[in-house]
Amino acid sequence: MITIVWFKRDLRISDHAALAAAAQRGPVLPLYIIEPDYWQQPDTSLRHWQFIRGALLELDRQLQQLGQALLVQRGPASKVLLQLCRQYQASAVFSHEETGNLWSYQRDLAVQQALAQHGVLWQQFRQFAVFRPLKDRDLWFSQADAWLKTPLIQTPAKLPPVTSPQPNLALLLAQLSPERRIDLPPCQQTQQATELHSTLHSFFLTRSGNYQKHISYAARASQSCSRLSPFLSYGMVSMRALQQQCWREMQQQQSQGHKAALAAFFSRLRWHCHFIQKLEDEPLIEMANMHPGFDGMREQDFAREKFAAFCAGQTGYPLIDAAIRCLLSTGWLHFRGRAMLVAFAAYHLWLHWRPTALFLAQCFVDYEPGIHYPQIQMQSGTTSINPNRIYNPLKQSQLKDPNGHFIRRWCPELAQLPDSWLHSPWLLPVNLQQRYGVYPDIDYPMPVVQLEQAMRQARAKLSAWSAGQDKLQWRLVQQQVIQRHASRKRPVKQQAGPQQLLIFDAESKATDHI
Repeated sequence: MITIVWFKRDLRISDHAALAAAAQRGPVLPLYIIEPDYWQQPDTSLRHWQFIRGALLELDRQLQQLGQALLVQRGPASKVLLQLCRQYQASAVFSHEETGNLWSYQRDLAVQQALAQHGVLWQQFRQFAVFRPLKDRDLWFSQADAWLKTPLIQTPAKLPPVTSPQPNLALLLAQLSPERRIDLPPCQQTQQATELHSTLHSFFLTRSGNYQKHISYAARASQSCSRLSPFLSYGMVSMRALQQQCWREMQQQQSQGHKAALAAFFSRLRWHCHFIQKLEDEPLIEMANMHPGFDGMREQDFAREKFAAFCAGQTGYPLIDAAIRCLLSTGWLHFRGRAMLVAFAAYHLWLHWRPTALFLAQCFVDYEPGIHYPQIQMQSGTTSINPNRIYNPLKQSQLKDPNGHFIRRWCPELAQLPDSWLHSPWLLPVNLQQRYGVYPDIDYPMPVVQLEQAMRQARAKLSAWSAGQDKLQWRLVQQQVIQRHASRKRPVKQQAGPQQLLIFDAESKATDHI
């Protein structure tokens, strides 16, 4: 009985439940589908494909070692799967559950209907500590603990080949590459899919020692963060395997400081699944405010010229612009930088979060929908269960890039300024403009908004909006949001064991960059 294993955002062979279960049934046909409609969605970009292409080549290399090749097809998933089921007389399709964007959710519904109509079994397996359906959010931590402690799935020793030889995969991927009508430029310095093992090794060996101290510092974060997020986003590494490895590294670490840094990383790994569970429970979070009481608060005031300046890294605030330019070039940014960008767009520029979310989704090589949209809403203040985080970009610049290393790298037009003027170049006196050769509004834009005024206006708008709401109705809906999505402070009784997981109750510790 041939089983099709449909790879999606799970591009690996280790700890792969669908692949292992299919191998126990008989011959396996490994499949990846390039879906043209997906690549026309507003939250996708070809910089995602840059990374996926390398991940597919790496997956094929791993499968070849098991005696099988990866089959790559192009077209709507339901049609491709039915055609292959007929061609190979496959009786089942196995895959992991995917918590993707709303398009992928609707695609899966179409696939389920099509396969069921033709009598083909589609079995989906859990990939994260995300439960479908989750009956009670109060039980999530204990369920997550239990699942993340379970032993890893053993990789099949051999896969009998069921396909005829296909052309060189690299050449085939070039021929089948998706197209987009409008897109961002490709990343110039993005991580490569082949760097998974070296990234893992260097992080646990040395780089993680400064994780807790440096993750919020723009110039240091790129080396002290794990940089594993793209490998997690496309499933090249198992979240369960990574958590268990991190726990082992913590137990073996002799340095207490290094152990504490690994514990901080370990806690953020847990929040990965917590946020994905939110989108799993409510797919419309991608489109609509988590609390509908915020509907209409920002929609009417959308300023396209401010949004354009934001997307181009031309806001006049050096740390904001440096962060955007870094993101445009590399496809990666540390978490505080991401949170700061969203807050600046939502509060200082008073932009609705949806266009910002789509732009940033296209930029992030490690874009993970289940983390992206709940985090965007949290940082934009539309959940009703999180405090408003109105970052001061000038203060953040002075605190998190005090020597200006990050700003000078990504805003080279300001490189000649001393630290005392680098963070606020719009205040540079005329005589110093001549001395340093930097002329505000010529070499570098003046601020798109006046900082203190914009912050005052944001607070006033928030207060006015809150005052105009029906308090009883607001709190009723807020309680529904809390019941459905909020983290639980009630601790789960910990059990001793080599893979014991810790429980954290501060949702502000969450991150989508790890």
